Amino acid sequence: MSINSSLIREIDTICAISSPEGEGAISIIRASGAESLPILKKAFKPYSENFYKIKSRRFYTGRIFDFQTGAYVDEVVCVFIKGPNSYTGEDMFELYPHGGIFNTKYILEIMLKLGARLAYKGEFTKRAYLNNKINLIKAEAILEIIKANSLKTLVIANNELNGLLDEKINKIKEDYIYLLASIEALIDFPEEIFESINDDFLKKANESAELIGGLISSYENYELNKRGFSIVIAGAPNVGKSSIMNRLVEKKRAIVSDMPGTTRDYIEENLFLSNKPVKIIDTAGLRETCETLEQEGIRQSLNQIKSADIVLYVFDINDLEESKILRNTLEEQKDGLIPVVNKVDTFGGEDLKIIEKNIMQKFGFANNPVFVSAKTRIGFESMKQALHEVILKIEAGIKDDVGITTLRQKNLLAKSLNFLLNAKDKFTEGQPLELISIDLRDGIIALDEIVGGVTGEDVLDMLFKEFCIGK
Repeated sequence: MSINSSLIREIDTICAISSPEGEGAISIIRASGAESLPILKKAFKPYSENFYKIKSRRFYTGRIFDFQTGAYVDEVVCVFIKGPNSYTGEDMFELYPHGGIFNTKYILEIMLKLGARLAYKGEFTKRAYLNNKINLIKAEAILEIIKANSLKTLVIANNELNGLLDEKINKIKEDYIYLLASIEALIDFPEEIFESINDDFLKKANESAELIGGLISSYENYELNKRGFSIVIAGAPNVGKSSIMNRLVEKKRAIVSDMPGTTRDYIEENLFLSNKPVKIIDTAGLRETCETLEQEGIRQSLNQIKSADIVLYVFDINDLEESKILRNTLEEQKDGLIPVVNKVDTFGGEDLKIIEKNIMQKFGFANNPVFVSAKTRIGFESMKQALHEVILKIEAGIKDDVGITTLRQKNLLAKSLNFLLNAKDKFTEGQPLELISIDLRDGIIALDEIVGGVTGEDVLDMLFKEFCIGK
């Protein structure tokens, strides 16, 4: 992997606290650079061995010595890792002191006084990249693993780290090279007759375009899982939407009133549901009205319904009449709509199974209704289970666990696809082969940028500043 010549390898030995701030059982201090071992020898005194005999990748217990005060300040576990077989490719060490705030920072200060420099955000991972231990795809995967907030995003990021996305990019690049070789053959041997080259070129170009398009679309799926599912609570006024919102988020987030039209704007709240991030949105009651402000709230509610992943459509059990707005909602959100029948505590009529059957026949819902009482909390566990099942259905529709995870990757793939489609169009139109060759080469360059083969320092700075100090 070639690195832009403007990038200068860092030669300082860097050090940082790699564990979150706060008290805990242990904390972590790591260092990387040529002076790692000399610094460690001055500060770490092992219990059982001469430090000169300590081997790489073995754990040792000992104490940290403060050379300025002549005192031992903490008992630690230490591991030294000889480069290039380390995370950064350089000599590294990690210390595991007790997890106090003061002692951890004090030990870091000792390392800095002995010649280390405080690392900046992402510098350890950046050095791993500069020393060819990882490429940019894997660097981005590490960050996505750190930020993962669902099993799906964690799996996709891990597959990216393990090289599965690299394999797909390499397959596309191989196709590009095949296409470029075909064009070069036509340029170099203009008098030769290549009978199948037209069909082969177009076939391979279409296959590559499909592969690239699939990867581009995978970004939207990844973002859906990353940002969490949006769940809109909708229904007519006074059916208990705000009360259900408050019960789900377990606090008084929305104003509750018997007066219809209390909620004029939508209200959002984030929470974890079955260990998955979701955004709950309470909306204005849906009804026909001449009041201007309420009309605007209803318009916003309909927009929220249209863009939602899941809709909890709330009914009052004492009023199960169909409406024009409900029919429109069903058209927008058939598979993602869960009917919620509220106020069962006020109902003393027929068996709920009979009501459920009638509702399904009358409205044709894809999901069975859930009967709840926002007042007494009856049925809320069943409602959460219904939400969980719909989320699993949505996730099951995202079949591929290999995809792109950053906007940078998406933009470069779109750029590469544009060059490929231009080359295909020019080939079909019989334009000069040299122009087609240029497009194909530019498409390959865009792919190389994804992996990090051709990268400017500004791109690296933007990427690694997203990391925390110590990573």
